[in-house]
Amino acid sequence: MGNTEVIPRVENMDYVVKDVLAKLILELGGQVEGIKKLMKLVFLMQYDVKRSITGRRAIKYKYKGQPMARAEFFIWSFGPMSSEVYDALEGSEFRIETRDLPYMIQYVGESPKLPEPVEERVRIIARKYGRKKGWELERHVVELLDLVPEEKKLYYMGWPVDKYLKHENIRLEERELDYG
Repeated sequence: MGNTEVIPRVENMDYVVKDVLAKLILELGGQVEGIKKLMKLVFLMQYDVKRSITGRRAIKYKYKGQPMARAEFFIWSFGPMSSEVYDALEGSEFRIETRDLPYMIQYVGESPKLPEPVEERVRIIARKYGRKKGWELERHVVELLDLVPEEKKLYYMGWPVDKYLKHENIRLEERELDYG
């Protein structure tokens, strides 16, 4: 018997929001219907808000100490939005088809490599919410965050989601995705 050394699998931790968007769009068949839907899916990847008899709590998923989707979300007119997501869509690998409604966002680049726990979170959200329309996801997220009535959403306009959660006494738990 020779000396057999087990080499641990090293996860790629160098990824950006563009990679997360690309993987999500590829999971959805290479395109997604509109920025609103894409934005809400990315939000749901990074945050999981739960209701219980003891109140609300939010889980913010992280990977290697950073937000899982590599984005910061703010309360906006249509619920949580992220400038990092908008900025990433300006890359040449993304195409926004505007000839017909609804607008379709396509990813035409190579499949990015993400750490397995991040890829698994992308798959879970794509399976759970991928068939919903943007407006349905907006309504779902706004209700989860208790951003109703409209005046309440207007009051918090521009606030970071984490600050909003704290101000509204929604317990925020940061959870590292398992990376072995």
